[in-house]
Amino acid sequence: MSVVVETARPDEAAACARLLADALGDDPVIRAMVPGDRDRTARLVAMHVAQLRSGPLPGGSVDVARAEPGGPVLGVAVWHAPGPGAPLGERLRQLPAVVRAIGLRHLPTAAAQMARYERHRPRRPHWYLEEIAVGPDARGLGVGSALLRHGLARVDAAGLPAYLEATTDASRRLYERFGFVATGPVPVRGPRPWAMLREPAAA
Repeated sequence: MSVVVETARPDEAAACARLLADALGDDPVIRAMVPGDRDRTARLVAMHVAQLRSGPLPGGSVDVARAEPGGPVLGVAVWHAPGPGAPLGERLRQLPAVVRAIGLRHLPTAAAQMARYERHRPRRPHWYLEEIAVGPDARGLGVGSALLRHGLARVDAAGLPAYLEATTDASRRLYERFGFVATGPVPVRGPRPWAMLREPAAA
């Protein structure tokens, strides 16, 4: 199957969020951040929509994979470009959806976890691959690899490193094939993902 990678349209926030929620909902790190099964899928979709609208989507750094131009979304890669990100007002508008998804009771723990992730990121300018996911009907067809190649070509053109957290051994092995190097576990509570850094290919 041929894979076409395009920039997600603003009206595709819900489709991208649903794919991310379905593919990553049982990821151990996501489970630790967003606990509970009640209305879980709906909460995760709302959270991902808010996160996408808080910066990556309007910033043009959400990549989607399709079988043909303009076709259904088969995979999603969410990148954060270096720099300050979305305006504070837009992030504040999306915050209530994130709070509802996590739940007030779990919010202090989640906020502490997110702060630990943020502190562990490189201090120098870099591209951050926050999430990448492939829909169940497209797994094993090279969709994830196509998304990574497309995103990393943009990163290399900017001459900057790329950073991510690998939440499973399988994903860590995949990222290593694309030049990422594990630098150690992220010091968070519960399952500890691996921090991975990739220097620009030109270097």
